[in-house]
Order: sequence, then structure tokens, then C-alpha cells
Amino acid sequence: MRDEIGKQARCRTAAVVAVGATVVMVVVAAAIGIIGLRGPRDSTAPKPAVSEMVVLIPGTGEASPSPSGTASPSAGGLDWVSVAGARLPISRSAGPRDTSAGMARGFAFSELGAVLTAAHVTLRLSPQVGPRVFEATLRDQVVGDDVAALERNLAEEYEQARTRLGLPYGEPAGRLYAVARGYQVVVSGLEADVRLLIEGPGVWQPVLLEVAVRARWSDGDWRIVAPRDGLWGDDARVAADTAGFLWFPVER
Repeated sequence: MRDEIGKQARCRTAAVVAVGATVVMVVVAAAIGIIGLRGPRDSTAPKPAVSEMVVLIPGTGEASPSPSGTASPSAGGLDWVSVAGARLPISRSAGPRDTSAGMARGFAFSELGAVLTAAHVTLRLSPQVGPRVFEATLRDQVVGDDVAALERNLAEEYEQARTRLGLPYGEPAGRLYAVARGYQVVVSGLEADVRLLIEGPGVWQPVLLEVAVRARWSDGDWRIVAPRDGLWGDDARVAADTAGFLWFPVER
């Protein structure tokens, strides 16, 4: 069943969701097959392997980089939460400050705030969070000329996923198996270009997906700019080179 849904997603989005997430981020990851869609009763799937790129020193909130990556200078003290099965970092200073009703709002006007917005908001643009969350996210937290196209594509993704899983309308369409691992970010004025690294289970070993997300500061919070034609395919790829990325602390 998971393979059938993955094939459907590849045909529709011309891309590959893990962070689920995700990212997220999430819809794209499902399209390339690094994140599985499973029914709500399926809790037997293995947790993605953790790449020890950064070690979190217990009790200190400090990150100690391994030779494979550089820890984010602003990411110390991050906590972790699960959203539809995906693991995402959160920050008391950078957000999200409001996660009521399944949403993620209230991000700081900072580089880390933009990064966390990219991770949390794009993950909530996935069938796995259910229409109550992704419809509200689309309405309140996505801007740009292609919002309507993204809305149509997401509605189609959800309808096909829930039909395959035999779920009534309104239920989350499965779970995401992804972890946010790292990022690059460039802030220019009121816009930020973020590249997220999302890890998900591959066929033989974990896979890192690089997803490009644009955020825009508007009405006192970061919003996500809808991708061209409402498709994430041109903005995602398997990460071949992670040089220059900053790494989130690994959960211990």
C-alpha cells in the first residue's frame, strides 16, 4: 500500500515525505519515497536511524559537532517535538510559541525563527496532519501567487491517501517518518531562503533530502511562500553534498 501511494505521489509532484516531515518538506519527501504513509493503527514501523553528526551533551543544551558537520551557533538548548510522527526542533526564544489546534505560530524575526518556520509550517502542509490542520495552515500561513495551486494539489494528495488507507474524511492520512537534521539560511530584508536537511528511511539506509523553502515576514510572523505551481518538486533533491550546512543537536 505504501509503495502504491509513493508511486501516485511521484506522478503528481515529480518529486519524491519522512519529517515528515516534515519536513515536511513533507509532501516532497513522500513523493521520493523516503517517508512512508501508514495507517493510524500501525505503530510497528522502525524509527529512522540517527546519524551522529552532532552530539547533544546531556544537561547542558550545548552541541558538540562530530567531524561530519558543524553545530548551529544558535541552536543550543533546542527541544524536540513529534508532529504526525516527524521529529522537529523547537526553541523557547525562536518559536513556535503557539502550537494550539495542531498549528505552529509565533516565530522570532531571526534566522533561526525563519528556519523553524520552514520546518514546522511545511510539515503541516501534508496529508498526514489531516485537513483541519493543513487547511488552516494554508489559509493563515502561506502567501504568494501559487497558494490556490498548492491547495488543490494538497487536497488531491489527501483524498488519494485517505482512500488508499480506508480512512473517513478528516482523519490524518498516516504518519511521517522523518527527522529535521540541519539547515542553511540567508535572510534578506523581509524574506529568508532556507534549505532544510530532512532524514528519512531509505530502502537500505537513511536518506537525506534537501528542501528549499522561502519564508516571508508578514503581519508580525514568518509565512511560507507557496512553491511555483503549488509543487515542491523543483525545490527538493537528495542531498549529495552537505558542506556548509549547520546541524541541529541530536536527541539523546
